[in-house]
Amino acid sequence: MIKVKFYGYSDVSEYIENTQVDVVDAFQDFYPESELEIEINKEEEEFSFIFKDRWSGPEEVDEDCIKEICNNNELYCTILENDEPNKSYYYDEDDVFVYD
Repeated sequence: MIKVKFYGYSDVSEYIENTQVDVVDAFQDFYPESELEIEINKEEEEFSFIFKDRWSGPEEVDEDCIKEICNNNELYCTILENDEPNKSYYYDEDDVFVYD
């Protein structure tokens, strides 16, 4: 199963909620059938928005969509294949988008 996980760091509920609205709206414009799962780890001040859909492989997920969401929201993203990281993307403070 392929999952797309956007994540960031904050413990401010209002920030997390606002970011969730932006990320869900942007991602579901591309993938309206995707299902959302939210994880919030207060101890680590980390939050995650995990999307599941019927992708057959990581290459089916639009990288431009991911890049835009990461840059606009200063988030990180990992595409998981069978719960193992396949590709990672992250926003760099110097406005450079990096692929792993």
